[in-house]
Amino acid sequence: MEASETDRGFALLLVLWTMALLALLGAQVTGAGRAETRLAAALRSGAQLQAAADGAIYETIWHVLDGSGDYWQPGAMTRVLDEPGGQVEVTVTDERGKLDINQAPPALLQALFAVLGADRATAQTVSNAIADWRSQQPAGSDPDTPLSASYRSEGHLWGPAGQEFQRLDELQLVLGMTPALYQATLPYLTLALEQGPWQAYASAPVMAAISKARRESALTTDNADTRGPIVLRITAHAAGPNGSAFTRRVLFRLDGTLSGPGWKYRILSWEDGDR
Repeated sequence: MEASETDRGFALLLVLWTMALLALLGAQVTGAGRAETRLAAALRSGAQLQAAADGAIYETIWHVLDGSGDYWQPGAMTRVLDEPGGQVEVTVTDERGKLDINQAPPALLQALFAVLGADRATAQTVSNAIADWRSQQPAGSDPDTPLSASYRSEGHLWGPAGQEFQRLDELQLVLGMTPALYQATLPYLTLALEQGPWQAYASAPVMAAISKARRESALTTDNADTRGPIVLRITAHAAGPNGSAFTRRVLFRLDGTLSGPGWKYRILSWEDGDR
């Protein structure tokens, strides 16, 4: 029995729909494959940039510690290094003109916050909270203190650590600290300096804060001990194709001289991302 025209038309329509469905599935598979390829390429590029930045960090530390006359003096100069993963721009800055967040008196921190635009109440609250955060609790003391309760009342799930700051970004956890104040003060704070700022290296805001604290709180500052540690910051910015980039920031401490057999250094923190 011959198929009717209607049956043949229906069969043809079914074949066409099947071909269209297969074409759609093929396009989706191809598109997914391309997307995964692009993702893999982006991940590979990111890993290469990170490796290049980290390699530049270690190469810079080697140059800073170089015992010859070719060592890199910290300063505003930017150097470009050719690393296997790409070119990396590197700067080395001296942290000695900044305030050590674990050592600076509350009056000096309060003055810095005020110089940078914080109102008096905020400046006082945050500076006192920093002092409480880094103060060690006596052995056997009850951690459920009224200060911890004040953190809970502000909606925080933590309280003061009862120890020195290990990273500068811990400041964001301190009671009263706002994102704007954190970003404003970050360029003038450091770790592990263990003494007052070296005024010879201090920026204008730090000098203004010192003057303000002296006037208002009778703050006294000691002369810097030249035998003390040197804290440096290395910033490595690796740029890749299509606008991709990776930035690594490392804070490290030098004990003794910058060069020679007596030097020692310790990396204090690794940070990544633009900030």
